[in-house]
Amino acid sequence: MMVHRAHDHKNSHASKAALKLAIIATTLILFAELAGALWTNSLALFSDVIHCAGDSLSFFLSYFAILLAERPRSDTRTFGLHRLEVFAALINALTVFVMAFFIFFHAIKRINQPQEIMSFEMLIIAIIGLIVNGVVIWKLHPHLKEDVNIKSAYLHALGDALASVAVVASGIIILITKQNIVDPITALLVATIIVVSAYKICRDSIQILMEGVPYRLDQNLLIKSIENISGEQTVKDLHVWNICSHLRALSLHITLPERALARQKEILENITTTLENDFNIFHSTIQIESESWHKS
Repeated sequence: MMVHRAHDHKNSHASKAALKLAIIATTLILFAELAGALWTNSLALFSDVIHCAGDSLSFFLSYFAILLAERPRSDTRTFGLHRLEVFAALINALTVFVMAFFIFFHAIKRINQPQEIMSFEMLIIAIIGLIVNGVVIWKLHPHLKEDVNIKSAYLHALGDALASVAVVASGIIILITKQNIVDPITALLVATIIVVSAYKICRDSIQILMEGVPYRLDQNLLIKSIENISGEQTVKDLHVWNICSHLRALSLHITLPERALARQKEILENITTTLENDFNIFHSTIQIESESWHKS
């Protein structure tokens, strides 16, 4: 007996509205900080621009993923266009990597030869950026439980806020001490945050494209949870993978003794419910077989 269960994605107008605001606000502050970085000659501010650019694209990908989830599947793409999100995220991460190393290069150069910056103006622009990040976090927070895309965007917004805090702190220190070397040191710190974030995106994207077991999913716990329902040593040929960052799929065989076959509908429903509630797996293909088939 084989059953395929698919999760029906619900439109979330509130989530999309919050993401739209995040995209608009982050993009506006991105261009404002870029102009400010060129005006004030602040490398720290420019590093925050790069971080902001990555987050702006992340918000767009989250919004794009929700739109894709609402689109009907086609005969040629039974999972829809969800994989486009992964390709976009990978390209985004690789681009940010290049930009981060650009910051590293110029920051090290400026540490050896500090340059004058307009610290007061840089501080004002950084504070505005921090306020915008705070508004984005405030708008996204109520929708954290509605969609994993919102949670991903929220975490990116938190990271951007931390980077903005570092830039604001550097602006205050430079304003007080007149030590311009703080600017490239802060740029190195923010660039390091960017590299770590980009590495995680690359790692997760490659894992998805290779159809590996999703990160943060304990396969042993998954098997144990299923066999608590179907019985010990009943799980065979298990495969679990991500379609995209928020969509997991699974296929497996359940080998039952003859006495349990009469309960196969109940067992199948309980397993499916466990997969959905405990492991966020809404696309599952489960084939139930009899032990006697393998003995003959």
